[in-house]
Amino acid sequence: MSKQKLKASSKKNENVKNKTDFLEKLDQFFDSKGNIFFWISMFFTLLFSFLLFNFRVSEAGDDSAYIFRAYELVNEFIFPSFQGPLYPIFLSIFVWIFGLNISLLKSLSLVSIIFHLFFFYKAFKGRVSGLLLVSVMIIVSFNAYILYHASQTYSEAFFLFLQAGFFFYFFNTFVSKEESPSIKESWGKYLILGLLLLFLGLTRSIGYGAFIAVILFFGINMRWKSVAFTTGAFLLEFGAFNMIKKFVFQSGASQFSTQLNRLMQVDPFDISKGNEDFVGFIARFVGNSNLYLSKHLYKFIGFRPDVLQPKYILTLLVYILFVIAIYYAFKKNKYLLFTGIYLAVLIGITFIIVQTRWDQDRLILVYFPLILLFLFSGLYYLGKSKSFKFIQGLLPIFLVIIFFTNLNVTTKKVKANDEYLMQNLAGNKFYGMTPDWINYIKMSQWAAKNTPDSVMIACRKPSISFVYAKRKFHGIYRIRTEDPDELLQRLKDANVKYIIMANLRKHPNQKTKYTINTVQRYLYYIQQKYPEKIKHIQTIGADEPAFLFEIIY
Repeated sequence: MSKQKLKASSKKNENVKNKTDFLEKLDQFFDSKGNIFFWISMFFTLLFSFLLFNFRVSEAGDDSAYIFRAYELVNEFIFPSFQGPLYPIFLSIFVWIFGLNISLLKSLSLVSIIFHLFFFYKAFKGRVSGLLLVSVMIIVSFNAYILYHASQTYSEAFFLFLQAGFFFYFFNTFVSKEESPSIKESWGKYLILGLLLLFLGLTRSIGYGAFIAVILFFGINMRWKSVAFTTGAFLLEFGAFNMIKKFVFQSGASQFSTQLNRLMQVDPFDISKGNEDFVGFIARFVGNSNLYLSKHLYKFIGFRPDVLQPKYILTLLVYILFVIAIYYAFKKNKYLLFTGIYLAVLIGITFIIVQTRWDQDRLILVYFPLILLFLFSGLYYLGKSKSFKFIQGLLPIFLVIIFFTNLNVTTKKVKANDEYLMQNLAGNKFYGMTPDWINYIKMSQWAAKNTPDSVMIACRKPSISFVYAKRKFHGIYRIRTEDPDELLQRLKDANVKYIIMANLRKHPNQKTKYTINTVQRYLYYIQQKYPEKIKHIQTIGADEPAFLFEIIY
């Protein structure tokens, strides 16, 4: 090569180097050090998960219900139809081997969070901005709201793991590579894809939305063979699963039936108000958008406190960022395009079908890492345009601010959990509980030991009683009639001989005159006509006591 050519080549390389913008330089650094930052995020995930570890089951009861359904599957071969069945099936393996070891079952959620982080990193590494990927990983590894689920037996941690694994497989197999020319060459890949989509749906019903997202992505890219093969594989495996459930477990119940009926109602607890209409579903979407985006999403990153009111302007800002991100993703990055479609479908369905009264941050928490990565990507690409070049300097500063606000929230929660963690490690399992729950749990344990195994004990939170007393309880969740004869007959049909009535607080963090009075009202209606049929057996606790009654038929 001549000297002139060498000079020209050198000058060209120098010009290319000079054209590298600030964000690209940061990307080069974080891409080269990505594995180091990955292990750093792993370390802090483990550290803060331990510091925030919670040995109790929650007062809501959903987490203990998963354990109960796993126990029923192992001991009575009852298929866990209600909610997503896959997570109880997963737990049942460990219940079968180790028994009802609650701390072990909780630790499985930590393992799921770790695997989520691994597959999340592997899925997006080299496919999105290195700066954004590392930033999101670090933020997640310090995030108290994500790490709370590392010690809970809710399905969130397990879903996060499956979701990240699905993204990893889908990106590697169907986005990075061109479509295979025939089903003969690619049927195995589509069967695995169909199985992963089925797993997402069987963990959380909303997970079936991932199938819609995949079909939309293939359709937008005119990959009609992929649409057909994915649909065929998914339907085949969905059908096979239902056949197994029907003929092996003799279960025809659907995870959708009860859930869907309640979701269609205006009021999930009052069927008399009827079902929602079109306008009502639009109102739900607007209301939930405001709740989850302006309230919970900003709370997750430490910009707003736990107790706060939604603000429409903050919701609008998130939607503007989403539109910007989906525009650039469509033009520049097919991996982010699928991420945007996935978020739009699953979060959109959630906002439409869920009543605003639920207001549970965990409904959107499972998408939090994807939301951060996707919204930041919109700002990232916007900063590359001439008119918004200033964003290149602001974006890294913004990410650092989020890291520190996030760290501040987590540090406060670690300090608040410190005494509780030490006491529980020392064996004081009731430390940190309010008197109403201490008395309720002690009564559940007393009743389990001092009443015949041949009869049932009814209570308001049967799954929680089961976890602490290691015995099945009958749940009284709502009162469908005020007729004492019918109420008595319902108890008799369920073989209920004893009832626990507690003073469980309606507002868990504050003692007021308001309690969860379902059982109290149930007994009141019976007592009005048949006072002799309710016999007091035991009282535990002076403050916010729990009572045990015997039913005399």
